[in-house]
Amino acid sequence: MKFASALIAVVASVLGRVNQVHAQGGIVLENVRAEYRFGEQVVFHATVKNSIPIQTASIIIFDHQQNILQASQLAINPDGVLQFVFDARQTLLRPFTFVRWRYEFLLADGSIFQSEMYSVRYDDNRYAWQKLESGALRVYWYQGDGLFAQRALDAALEGLDAINEMFPADLSQPVDIFIYPSQNDLQSYGVETWVAGYANSSANVLLVAAEPGVNQSVEFERRIPHELMHVMLYRHLGAGYNNLPVWLREGMATLVEINPTTEYDRVLTDAASRNALIALQDLCASFPSQPDSAFLAYAEARSFTIYLRDTFGVSKLLDLSRAYADGVTCDRGIELVYGSSLAQMELAWREATLGENSANVALQNMLPYLILCGIVLFVPLIVGFNAIRKKKK
Repeated sequence: MKFASALIAVVASVLGRVNQVHAQGGIVLENVRAEYRFGEQVVFHATVKNSIPIQTASIIIFDHQQNILQASQLAINPDGVLQFVFDARQTLLRPFTFVRWRYEFLLADGSIFQSEMYSVRYDDNRYAWQKLESGALRVYWYQGDGLFAQRALDAALEGLDAINEMFPADLSQPVDIFIYPSQNDLQSYGVETWVAGYANSSANVLLVAAEPGVNQSVEFERRIPHELMHVMLYRHLGAGYNNLPVWLREGMATLVEINPTTEYDRVLTDAASRNALIALQDLCASFPSQPDSAFLAYAEARSFTIYLRDTFGVSKLLDLSRAYADGVTCDRGIELVYGSSLAQMELAWREATLGENSANVALQNMLPYLILCGIVLFVPLIVGFNAIRKKKK
Protein backbone atom coordinates (compact mmCIF):
# COMPACT_ATOMS: atom_id res chain seq x y z
CA MET A 1 0.00 0.00 0.00
CA LYS A 2 1.32 3.43 -0.90
CA PHE A 3 0.14 6.65 0.66
CA ALA A 4 -0.06 9.95 -1.20
CA SER A 5 1.11 13.13 0.47
CA ALA A 6 -1.60 14.78 2.52
CA LEU A 7 -3.18 17.78 0.85
CA ILE A 8 -4.70 20.31 3.23
CA ALA A 9 -7.71 22.20 1.89
CA VAL A 10 -6.76 25.53 3.38
CA VAL A 11 -3.26 25.38 1.97
CA ALA A 12 -2.77 26.19 -1.70
CA SER A 13 -1.44 23.30 -3.76
CA VAL A 14 1.39 24.37 -5.98
CA LEU A 15 1.05 22.76 -9.38
CA GLY A 16 1.93 23.58 -12.92
CA ARG A 17 5.32 23.87 -14.49
CA VAL A 18 7.64 25.79 -12.21
CA ASN A 19 10.64 27.82 -13.34
CA GLN A 20 9.90 27.41 -17.02
CA VAL A 21 11.68 29.94 -19.19
CA HIS A 22 10.57 31.07 -22.63
CA ALA A 23 12.69 33.62 -24.48
CA GLN A 24 11.49 35.20 -27.68
CA GLY A 25 11.28 38.78 -28.90
CA GLY A 26 12.99 40.09 -25.78
CA ILE A 27 10.57 38.36 -23.36
CA VAL A 28 11.56 35.79 -20.73
CA LEU A 29 9.00 34.13 -18.42
CA GLU A 30 10.15 32.54 -15.16
CA ASN A 31 8.53 30.87 -12.13
CA VAL A 32 5.32 30.13 -14.03
CA ARG A 33 2.99 28.27 -11.71
CA ALA A 34 -0.57 28.01 -10.40
CA GLU A 35 -1.76 27.63 -6.80
CA TYR A 36 -5.34 26.84 -5.91
CA ARG A 37 -7.85 26.08 -3.21
CA PHE A 38 -10.41 23.67 -4.66
CA GLY A 39 -13.80 25.25 -5.24
CA GLU A 40 -12.55 28.70 -4.28
CA GLN A 41 -9.81 30.20 -6.41
CA VAL A 42 -6.82 29.63 -8.65
CA VAL A 43 -3.90 32.05 -8.41
CA PHE A 44 -1.61 32.28 -11.44
CA HIS A 45 1.96 33.49 -10.96
CA ALA A 46 4.82 34.39 -13.30
CA THR A 47 7.82 36.70 -13.50
CA VAL A 48 8.51 38.49 -16.77
CA LYS A 49 11.87 39.87 -17.88
CA ASN A 50 11.90 42.00 -20.99
CA SER A 51 14.40 43.95 -23.08
CA ILE A 52 11.63 45.73 -25.02
CA PRO A 53 9.09 47.85 -23.13
CA ILE A 54 5.69 46.19 -22.63
CA GLN A 55 2.54 48.15 -23.34
CA THR A 56 -0.02 45.59 -22.12
CA ALA A 57 0.03 42.12 -20.59
CA SER A 58 -2.85 39.63 -20.60
CA ILE A 59 -3.68 36.13 -19.41
CA ILE A 60 -6.03 33.79 -21.26
CA ILE A 61 -7.44 30.85 -19.27
CA PHE A 62 -8.95 27.75 -20.93
CA ASP A 63 -10.93 24.81 -19.60
CA HIS A 64 -10.26 21.14 -20.39
CA GLN A 65 -12.15 21.46 -23.69
CA GLN A 66 -10.05 24.44 -24.78
CA ASN A 67 -12.93 26.87 -24.25
CA ILE A 68 -11.87 30.30 -23.03
CA LEU A 69 -12.91 30.78 -19.41
CA GLN A 70 -11.48 34.25 -18.97
CA ALA A 71 -9.19 36.75 -20.69
CA SER A 72 -7.95 39.64 -18.56
CA GLN A 73 -5.30 42.32 -18.64
CA LEU A 74 -2.59 42.15 -15.99
CA ALA A 75 -0.63 44.71 -14.06
CA ILE A 76 3.14 44.19 -14.06
CA ASN A 77 4.85 44.96 -10.76
CA PRO A 78 8.13 46.93 -10.87
CA ASP A 79 10.02 43.66 -10.21
CA GLY A 80 8.27 42.00 -13.18
CA VAL A 81 5.93 39.85 -11.08
CA LEU A 82 2.55 38.93 -12.61
CA GLN A 83 -0.35 37.63 -10.54
CA PHE A 84 -3.96 36.90 -11.39
CA VAL A 85 -6.72 35.49 -9.14
CA PHE A 86 -9.37 33.39 -10.87
CA ASP A 87 -12.62 32.98 -8.91
CA ALA A 88 -13.50 29.27 -9.08
CA ARG A 89 -16.79 29.92 -7.27
CA GLN A 90 -18.17 31.86 -10.23
CA THR A 91 -17.08 29.45 -12.95
CA LEU A 92 -17.48 25.68 -12.68
CA LEU A 93 -14.15 23.92 -13.16
CA ARG A 94 -14.41 20.21 -13.76
CA PRO A 95 -12.44 18.45 -11.02
CA PHE A 96 -9.44 16.36 -12.01
CA THR A 97 -9.27 17.99 -15.44
CA PHE A 98 -6.56 20.27 -16.76
CA VAL A 99 -6.87 24.04 -16.61
CA ARG A 100 -4.65 25.67 -19.24
CA TRP A 101 -3.42 29.22 -19.65
CA ARG A 102 -1.03 31.39 -21.59
CA TYR A 103 0.25 34.96 -21.50
CA GLU A 104 0.18 37.58 -24.24
CA PHE A 105 2.20 40.82 -24.36
CA LEU A 106 1.83 43.81 -26.65
CA LEU A 107 5.32 45.34 -26.98
CA ALA A 108 6.27 48.96 -27.57
CA ASP A 109 7.45 48.18 -31.09
CA GLY A 110 3.96 46.93 -31.98
CA SER A 111 4.82 43.24 -31.97
CA ILE A 112 2.87 40.67 -29.94
CA PHE A 113 4.51 37.96 -27.85
CA GLN A 114 2.46 34.88 -27.03
CA SER A 115 3.76 32.41 -24.47
CA GLU A 116 3.52 28.67 -24.66
CA MET A 117 0.51 26.95 -23.06
CA TYR A 118 0.83 25.98 -19.41
CA SER A 119 -1.41 23.55 -17.55
CA VAL A 120 -2.36 22.32 -14.09
CA ARG A 121 -4.65 19.44 -13.10
CA TYR A 122 -7.41 20.76 -10.88
CA ASP A 123 -7.55 18.03 -8.25
CA ASP A 124 -9.80 18.05 -5.21
CA ASN A 125 -7.25 19.09 -2.57
CA ARG A 126 -9.74 19.47 0.28
CA TYR A 127 -8.86 16.04 1.64
CA ALA A 128 -5.81 14.01 2.64
CA TRP A 129 -6.03 11.33 -0.04
CA GLN A 130 -4.46 7.91 0.45
CA LYS A 131 -3.50 5.74 -2.50
CA LEU A 132 -3.50 2.04 -3.34
CA GLU A 133 -2.45 0.92 -6.79
CA SER A 134 -2.07 -2.14 -8.98
CA GLY A 135 -0.49 -1.63 -12.38
CA ALA A 136 -2.30 1.20 -14.14
CA LEU A 137 -5.16 1.32 -11.62
CA ARG A 138 -4.83 3.78 -8.75
CA VAL A 139 -7.46 4.02 -6.01
CA TYR A 140 -7.63 7.20 -3.88
CA TRP A 141 -9.68 7.49 -0.69
CA TYR A 142 -9.80 9.56 2.47
CA GLN A 143 -12.29 7.68 4.65
CA GLY A 144 -11.91 4.03 5.52
CA ASP A 145 -9.08 1.58 6.05
CA GLY A 146 -6.84 -0.44 3.77
CA LEU A 147 -9.43 -3.21 3.42
CA PHE A 148 -11.92 -0.63 2.15
CA ALA A 149 -9.47 0.45 -0.56
CA GLN A 150 -8.62 -3.16 -1.44
CA ARG A 151 -12.30 -3.91 -2.08
CA ALA A 152 -12.48 -0.97 -4.45
CA LEU A 153 -9.33 -2.10 -6.26
CA ASP A 154 -10.62 -5.68 -6.52
CA ALA A 155 -13.85 -4.39 -8.09
CA ALA A 156 -11.81 -2.43 -10.64
CA LEU A 157 -9.75 -5.52 -11.50
CA GLU A 158 -12.95 -7.57 -11.94
CA GLY A 159 -14.29 -4.84 -14.18
CA LEU A 160 -11.14 -5.00 -16.30
CA ASP A 161 -11.62 -8.74 -16.73
CA ALA A 162 -15.20 -8.16 -17.95
CA ILE A 163 -14.07 -5.43 -20.35
CA ASN A 164 -11.30 -7.66 -21.75
CA GLU A 165 -13.94 -10.20 -22.69
CA MET A 166 -15.38 -7.59 -25.08
CA PHE A 167 -12.23 -5.82 -26.31
CA PRO A 168 -8.62 -5.42 -25.09
CA ALA A 169 -8.48 -2.85 -22.29
CA ASP A 170 -5.87 -0.17 -22.96
CA LEU A 171 -3.72 0.27 -19.83
CA SER A 172 -1.04 2.43 -21.43
CA GLN A 173 -2.01 5.29 -19.12
CA PRO A 174 -2.97 5.23 -15.43
CA VAL A 175 -6.62 5.36 -14.38
CA ASP A 176 -7.32 7.32 -11.19
CA ILE A 177 -10.31 6.14 -9.13
CA PHE A 178 -11.42 8.58 -6.42
CA ILE A 179 -13.75 7.19 -3.76
CA TYR A 180 -16.09 9.55 -1.90
CA PRO A 181 -18.12 8.47 1.16
CA SER A 182 -21.50 9.73 -0.09
CA GLN A 183 -23.38 10.81 -3.20
CA ASN A 184 -23.71 14.32 -1.79
CA ASP A 185 -19.95 14.71 -2.22
CA LEU A 186 -20.38 14.43 -5.97
CA GLN A 187 -22.90 17.25 -6.25
CA SER A 188 -20.21 19.94 -6.36
CA TYR A 189 -19.19 18.47 -9.72
CA GLY A 190 -22.43 19.49 -11.43
CA VAL A 191 -23.96 16.00 -11.67
CA GLU A 192 -27.57 15.03 -10.94
CA THR A 193 -28.48 14.36 -7.32
CA TRP A 194 -29.07 10.65 -8.00
CA VAL A 195 -25.67 10.08 -9.64
CA ALA A 196 -23.37 7.74 -7.68
CA GLY A 197 -20.55 7.56 -10.20
CA TYR A 198 -19.01 9.82 -12.81
CA ALA A 199 -16.28 9.23 -15.40
CA ASN A 200 -14.19 11.89 -17.08
CA SER A 201 -13.00 9.60 -19.81
CA SER A 202 -10.62 11.98 -21.55
CA ALA A 203 -8.92 12.79 -18.22
CA ASN A 204 -8.61 9.10 -17.19
CA VAL A 205 -10.46 9.79 -13.96
CA LEU A 206 -13.54 8.27 -12.40
CA LEU A 207 -15.36 9.29 -9.23
CA VAL A 208 -17.46 6.87 -7.22
CA ALA A 209 -19.59 7.29 -4.11
CA ALA A 210 -19.67 4.35 -1.69
CA GLU A 211 -21.79 4.78 1.42
CA PRO A 212 -20.77 2.84 4.57
CA GLY A 213 -22.75 -0.33 5.20
CA VAL A 214 -23.09 -3.99 4.36
CA ASN A 215 -23.74 -3.24 0.67
CA GLN A 216 -20.55 -1.28 0.17
CA SER A 217 -18.71 -4.08 -1.67
CA VAL A 218 -21.74 -4.61 -3.93
CA GLU A 219 -21.81 -0.90 -4.73
CA PHE A 220 -18.12 -1.04 -5.65
CA GLU A 221 -18.75 -4.01 -7.94
CA ARG A 222 -21.49 -2.17 -9.82
CA ARG A 223 -20.23 1.37 -9.92
CA ILE A 224 -16.49 1.04 -10.46
CA PRO A 225 -16.63 -1.38 -13.46
CA HIS A 226 -19.43 0.75 -14.96
CA GLU A 227 -17.38 3.94 -14.86
CA LEU A 228 -14.19 2.11 -15.85
CA MET A 229 -15.94 0.92 -19.01
CA HIS A 230 -16.53 4.55 -20.02
CA VAL A 231 -12.80 5.26 -19.76
CA MET A 232 -11.76 2.12 -21.63
CA LEU A 233 -14.36 2.57 -24.38
CA TYR A 234 -13.12 6.14 -24.84
CA ARG A 235 -9.59 4.83 -25.22
CA HIS A 236 -10.77 2.16 -27.64
CA LEU A 237 -12.68 4.55 -29.89
CA GLY A 238 -10.88 7.85 -29.38
CA ALA A 239 -12.65 11.21 -29.30
CA GLY A 240 -15.42 9.75 -31.50
CA TYR A 241 -16.65 8.04 -28.33
CA ASN A 242 -18.56 11.23 -27.59
CA ASN A 243 -20.67 10.64 -30.74
CA LEU A 244 -22.15 7.41 -29.36
CA PRO A 245 -25.85 7.52 -28.45
CA VAL A 246 -26.27 7.72 -24.70
CA TRP A 247 -28.24 4.46 -24.65
CA LEU A 248 -25.25 2.64 -26.17
CA ARG A 249 -22.61 4.30 -23.93
CA GLU A 250 -24.57 3.51 -20.79
CA GLY A 251 -25.78 0.15 -22.07
CA MET A 252 -22.24 -1.08 -22.66
CA ALA A 253 -21.17 0.25 -19.26
CA THR A 254 -23.94 -1.71 -17.54
CA LEU A 255 -22.80 -4.90 -19.29
CA VAL A 256 -19.64 -5.06 -17.18
CA GLU A 257 -21.29 -4.35 -13.83
CA ILE A 258 -20.53 -7.17 -11.40
CA ASN A 259 -23.75 -8.49 -9.82
CA PRO A 260 -26.04 -5.93 -11.52
CA THR A 261 -29.12 -4.97 -9.58
CA THR A 262 -32.30 -6.98 -10.11
CA GLU A 263 -34.18 -3.69 -10.03
CA TYR A 264 -33.31 -3.24 -13.71
CA ASP A 265 -35.55 -6.18 -14.66
CA ARG A 266 -38.34 -5.24 -12.26
CA VAL A 267 -38.56 -1.66 -13.45
CA LEU A 268 -38.40 -2.75 -17.09
CA THR A 269 -41.20 -5.30 -16.68
CA ASP A 270 -43.37 -2.83 -14.78
CA ALA A 271 -42.95 -0.10 -17.42
CA ALA A 272 -43.73 -2.55 -20.22
CA SER A 273 -46.94 -3.67 -18.48
CA ARG A 274 -48.06 -0.04 -18.27
CA ASN A 275 -46.94 0.81 -21.81
CA ALA A 276 -44.60 3.35 -20.22
CA LEU A 277 -41.31 2.41 -21.86
CA ILE A 278 -39.24 5.28 -23.23
CA ALA A 279 -38.69 5.14 -26.99
CA LEU A 280 -35.02 4.40 -27.70
CA GLN A 281 -34.95 7.29 -30.14
CA ASP A 282 -35.55 9.57 -27.14
CA LEU A 283 -32.49 8.08 -25.41
CA CYS A 284 -30.04 8.90 -28.18
CA ALA A 285 -29.00 12.38 -27.07
CA SER A 286 -29.60 12.24 -23.31
CA PHE A 287 -31.29 10.46 -20.42
CA PRO A 288 -34.11 11.99 -18.36
CA SER A 289 -33.08 14.03 -15.34
CA GLN A 290 -35.77 12.65 -13.01
CA PRO A 291 -34.43 9.71 -10.93
CA ASP A 292 -37.22 7.21 -11.74
CA SER A 293 -37.16 7.95 -15.46
CA ALA A 294 -33.37 7.92 -15.51
CA PHE A 295 -33.29 4.48 -13.86
CA LEU A 296 -35.77 3.18 -16.42
CA ALA A 297 -33.54 4.58 -19.18
CA TYR A 298 -30.57 2.67 -17.77
CA ALA A 299 -32.67 -0.50 -17.56
CA GLU A 300 -33.78 -0.14 -21.17
CA ALA A 301 -30.27 0.66 -22.38
CA ARG A 302 -28.88 -2.41 -20.61
CA SER A 303 -31.61 -4.74 -21.86
CA PHE A 304 -31.44 -3.52 -25.47
CA THR A 305 -27.62 -3.73 -25.52
CA ILE A 306 -27.77 -7.27 -24.11
CA TYR A 307 -30.26 -8.15 -26.84
CA LEU A 308 -27.91 -6.84 -29.54
CA ARG A 309 -24.94 -8.67 -28.02
CA ASP A 310 -26.70 -11.99 -27.48
CA THR A 311 -28.49 -11.95 -30.85
CA PHE A 312 -25.75 -10.66 -33.15
CA GLY A 313 -22.54 -11.02 -31.15
CA VAL A 314 -20.01 -8.75 -29.44
CA SER A 315 -18.15 -8.00 -32.68
CA LYS A 316 -21.28 -6.45 -34.21
CA LEU A 317 -21.80 -4.38 -31.08
CA LEU A 318 -18.26 -3.03 -31.42
CA ASP A 319 -18.88 -2.39 -35.14
CA LEU A 320 -21.90 -0.34 -34.08
CA SER A 321 -19.77 1.65 -31.65
CA ARG A 322 -17.20 2.38 -34.34
CA ALA A 323 -19.91 3.43 -36.79
CA TYR A 324 -21.24 5.95 -34.29
CA ALA A 325 -17.71 7.08 -33.46
CA ASP A 326 -17.33 7.94 -37.16
CA GLY A 327 -20.23 10.36 -36.77
CA VAL A 328 -23.32 8.64 -38.23
CA THR A 329 -26.73 9.45 -36.78
CA CYS A 330 -28.46 7.39 -34.11
CA ASP A 331 -30.78 5.63 -36.56
CA ARG A 332 -28.21 5.34 -39.35
CA GLY A 333 -25.75 3.40 -37.19
CA ILE A 334 -28.28 0.63 -36.56
CA GLU A 335 -29.15 0.51 -40.27
CA LEU A 336 -25.50 0.23 -41.34
CA VAL A 337 -24.61 -2.56 -38.92
CA TYR A 338 -27.86 -4.52 -38.54
CA GLY A 339 -29.78 -3.67 -41.69
CA SER A 340 -32.87 -2.44 -39.83
CA SER A 341 -34.08 0.88 -38.49
CA LEU A 342 -33.81 1.69 -34.80
CA ALA A 343 -37.60 1.51 -34.50
CA GLN A 344 -37.68 -1.97 -36.09
CA MET A 345 -34.89 -3.21 -33.82
CA GLU A 346 -36.73 -1.81 -30.83
CA LEU A 347 -39.86 -3.77 -31.77
CA ALA A 348 -37.80 -6.93 -32.17
CA TRP A 349 -36.15 -6.39 -28.76
CA ARG A 350 -39.46 -5.77 -26.99
CA GLU A 351 -40.98 -8.87 -28.58
CA ALA A 352 -37.99 -11.12 -27.83
CA THR A 353 -37.18 -9.81 -24.35
CA LEU A 354 -40.48 -8.58 -22.95
CA GLY A 355 -42.84 -10.91 -24.82
CA GLU A 356 -44.75 -8.07 -26.43
CA ASN A 357 -46.71 -8.43 -29.64
CA SER A 358 -44.86 -6.35 -32.22
CA ALA A 359 -48.03 -5.50 -34.12
CA ASN A 360 -49.70 -4.19 -30.96
CA VAL A 361 -46.59 -2.23 -30.03
CA ALA A 362 -46.41 -0.71 -33.49
CA LEU A 363 -50.10 0.19 -33.29
CA GLN A 364 -49.64 1.78 -29.86
CA ASN A 365 -46.66 3.77 -31.11
CA MET A 366 -48.60 4.95 -34.14
CA LEU A 367 -51.82 5.69 -32.25
CA PRO A 368 -51.08 9.40 -31.63
CA TYR A 369 -50.30 9.86 -35.32
CA LEU A 370 -53.45 7.96 -36.35
CA ILE A 371 -55.55 10.17 -34.09
CA LEU A 372 -53.94 13.29 -35.54
CA CYS A 373 -54.46 11.99 -39.06
CA GLY A 374 -58.11 11.27 -38.25
CA ILE A 375 -58.61 14.79 -36.96
CA VAL A 376 -56.98 16.28 -40.05
CA LEU A 377 -59.27 14.22 -42.32
CA PHE A 378 -62.43 14.40 -40.20
CA VAL A 379 -62.60 18.18 -39.75
CA PRO A 380 -62.75 18.98 -43.52
CA LEU A 381 -65.46 16.30 -43.94
CA ILE A 382 -67.60 17.92 -41.23
CA VAL A 383 -67.07 21.37 -42.72
CA GLY A 384 -67.97 20.08 -46.20
CA PHE A 385 -71.05 18.24 -44.90
CA ASN A 386 -72.31 21.40 -43.15
CA ALA A 387 -71.73 23.44 -46.31
CA ILE A 388 -73.78 20.99 -48.37
CA ARG A 389 -76.62 21.09 -45.84
CA LYS A 390 -76.69 24.89 -45.90
CA LYS A 391 -76.64 24.90 -49.69
CA LYS A 392 -79.65 22.53 -49.82
CA LYS A 393 -81.59 24.72 -47.39
